[in-house]
Amino acid sequence: MKQYDFTVVGTAATVSVLHVDEMPQAGKSTAVYDENFMHFTNGGKGFNIVAGLHKLGNSVYPVLTYCDARLRPNLHRYIEETGMPSDGIKDPPEGALGTTLIIQDKHKNHMTLITGYAQRLPCCDYYGRQEMLPHFFHQSKMAILTAPLAANTEPAIRAIVESGTPLALSMCIDCNAYPPALLWEALEHAYIVFANADEMQYIVEEYGLSEISDLFRNGKTRYLVETLGAAGSRVYERTQEGVIVTQAKAVPAQTKTIETVGAGDGYLCGFLHGLIRGRSIADCARLGGSLSSFILEMEGSVSNLPTEEQLLERFAASIEWERKEHEFDA
Repeated sequence: MKQYDFTVVGTAATVSVLHVDEMPQAGKSTAVYDENFMHFTNGGKGFNIVAGLHKLGNSVYPVLTYCDARLRPNLHRYIEETGMPSDGIKDPPEGALGTTLIIQDKHKNHMTLITGYAQRLPCCDYYGRQEMLPHFFHQSKMAILTAPLAANTEPAIRAIVESGTPLALSMCIDCNAYPPALLWEALEHAYIVFANADEMQYIVEEYGLSEISDLFRNGKTRYLVETLGAAGSRVYERTQEGVIVTQAKAVPAQTKTIETVGAGDGYLCGFLHGLIRGRSIADCARLGGSLSSFILEMEGSVSNLPTEEQLLERFAASIEWERKEHEFDA
């Protein structure tokens, strides 16, 4: 009997969102409308997923690094209050400052800027390599690999593969966090891959595939999950009868103004929460969309995380909403 539902490997971060009308252009001044643009919230892909899964009632083992020492008290307090193990948290050197700046325009498109990146490169040992201990993975039903610090990518992949724990890969186009050779190794061993449309296209072009479902040839990958924003999501599933494609509509947010930062991480949490409980793929995709809709409703990638009860309530409401939509169209 596994002690944990998920081990999550990745980063936590301090995140500041800068609101602008239009994305910056060379040679043109850009007005930022935030009164306190140095205000930051807790985030990072790894932390977003840890927090989202835990809020749903899953048992989670966090294996996280972070680059901004200002996050230390908040992160350790959160880990202590939630009762999650803390030995997978690697602190940065005192005084380290490396925050994430997100520029978001009025159309809710966003651009991510990572500061202090020179100290995160593979050739730099400022943050040091995190030891990926076997017990991080052996007692979990599934290991989720998000974008780690560059030095940790290879040991994380090796440790997960050696543990035999199924790997869920959360894609990110970052050639330092995911160098092409290591990304291919992760893709070859992944049980499930999450990526948006641009990331799927990157995989196809980078590795000379004819289509994304070519990844199924490795015999290990079972699901490819493509998030499509307002168009919902698409899931490719390898079966004995061939590849089955399941399309799911987006679940609408219940606010007029939406915030897109962290929505993809929220989708992953909802999907895997359903998958590990034996839900159908159609249900998993709808659960992913339902959780993502909560994230859209409030600024901050973990500000509006739902409980399992809240998620299932919106999941049921989305089914009813779609049923009525079909009746109206008919």
